[in-house]
Amino acid sequence: MRHAHALLALSLLLPLPALGQEEPPRPVGQVALLPLPDQGRDDVVALVKAHWLPYFQTQDPQGFGRESLRAGRFDLDGDSQAELLVLVNKPGWEAQQGFPLVVAAWTDRGWNAIGWSWGDEDTVFVTDEIRQGWRTIDTGTQFLYWDKGLYSRADKN
Repeated sequence: MRHAHALLALSLLLPLPALGQEEPPRPVGQVALLPLPDQGRDDVVALVKAHWLPYFQTQDPQGFGRESLRAGRFDLDGDSQAELLVLVNKPGWEAQQGFPLVVAAWTDRGWNAIGWSWGDEDTVFVTDEIRQGWRTIDTGTQFLYWDKGLYSRADKN
């Protein structure tokens, strides 16, 4: 009986989450965002051109090339086909939350953007949380939650 009282007293000392507050999702794997090789990866280049054409491989003051791209893959929906994450890692493109990040899923017409966020090459993780069959992504400054066919983002507190 004495041990039961000790356990009860100890449990009262442990911090509990506030009512209505959920524990944040825990990371289960890091997305390795690596530089593109000098040649190839035309599928990734096509995605970048689709969204950053005025800047990719141009003379614009904010222009960037392959050397500023970081790409990684992770199966986010458990279908054995990895989705693609691409980050623009170039000075001048960084915001308070990090560098621009796009999440894309493969279709019969190539990569299709399904989420946008900010992060850096060392802080993008998938988490243990799964919503509607898709893993939540932690970018370091934001969470990307699957919601009705797209990722929506929420700043981390």
